[in-house]
Amino acid sequence: MNGPSIHSPLFFRFLFLATIGLLALALPVSYATAQYCTCDECDECDLNACNGCCCHECPELWLFNSRCAPKCSNVVNGFDCISIKRWDPKCCRFVKETVESFLAQEASMPTMFFIHGNTLKHKGAMKQCWQVYEKMRCCPGQKRLVYWSWPAQRVYKTEGLRVKEMIQKNLRIKYVYAEYQGYYVAQLVHQMSLSQRVMLAGHSYGAITGAAALHWLGGGCLRGLTFEGGAPVERPNLRAGMIAGAFDSDMLYPGHRYGQAFVAGEKIYVTRNYKDSTLKNWHKVSWRGCPAIGSIGVNARKLGQYRHKLCQQTMTEDVKRSHYLTPHLESTRFIRALCCLSFPSCQPCVSAGTDQPENKVLGLTESRQVAVREELFRLSPTRK
Repeated sequence: MNGPSIHSPLFFRFLFLATIGLLALALPVSYATAQYCTCDECDECDLNACNGCCCHECPELWLFNSRCAPKCSNVVNGFDCISIKRWDPKCCRFVKETVESFLAQEASMPTMFFIHGNTLKHKGAMKQCWQVYEKMRCCPGQKRLVYWSWPAQRVYKTEGLRVKEMIQKNLRIKYVYAEYQGYYVAQLVHQMSLSQRVMLAGHSYGAITGAAALHWLGGGCLRGLTFEGGAPVERPNLRAGMIAGAFDSDMLYPGHRYGQAFVAGEKIYVTRNYKDSTLKNWHKVSWRGCPAIGSIGVNARKLGQYRHKLCQQTMTEDVKRSHYLTPHLESTRFIRALCCLSFPSCQPCVSAGTDQPENKVLGLTESRQVAVREELFRLSPTRK
């Protein structure tokens, strides 16, 4: 035989080196799994619910445009530069409004702020606005959608810069803008009574704005700036949604950059997708080399006493490798979770002309109805 004998020292050395090689290959995989693979959790909503209909009334739509307001200086006095409009469905146009008129009706229905992500000009942001607006028909009851358009368009061009350097500089400066937008949002939310539920939902860089707003409202300090009305107390009915969040995964933990967010918020909803093709390189953008929250999510054990406030949903099956909002909006699971956490009147859809819920199976006992519905859901070809 040309090979080493199984009893020879050479064979054992070969076996040892082969084992070390296999372990070296397996460790990165197991580390990523340990960081990511924890169960979805939420003590309030079923994050896997796929039933429901999208035939409810449209939300009342408000548009806050901060593109002409100060971006990273004088934000304390810059709120008056924000344009405020409301969509008039009868005239099919936006009409000018004031902060006073916005606050006058906020106690009549729950409100969801939606803050778009990076790179969008106002035209692109408005296209997304209408996508979100239509999807909010899946949420029953009266509701308001406040779409927040902020200066996310490209700042640095390629002149004199390499493409990679240009992208990096734009990501960094827009991160600064997104945080300061949180101060404007905090100023507005602080004036609201919060007698109705308020959700600060943000996609990608928009999630930075929501996290920063909660941090300031919770009495935190950011970029040397504190919010006058901030206090380390929970604000009932105030929530946040981090959709494919583009910031470091540990920033929401107590004592970290947005550590007061879980103090001020009643609930925080986080989506994660370890296959996100945009966020997979976030550690190269991060100043500290950390993975993104939208990639691996939040480690609930590190939240301590605030663990019960976390609602976390894995979106990998639904959106695959995409970071964009459109695939999220096409996911029934995502829309149902967002509706449930944002609007308390989220109930089963009722068919026209009947008082029975659309998913009720008639002629069976209640326990049997539940079993049948579960079996139908399991066999459904449209199941995500």
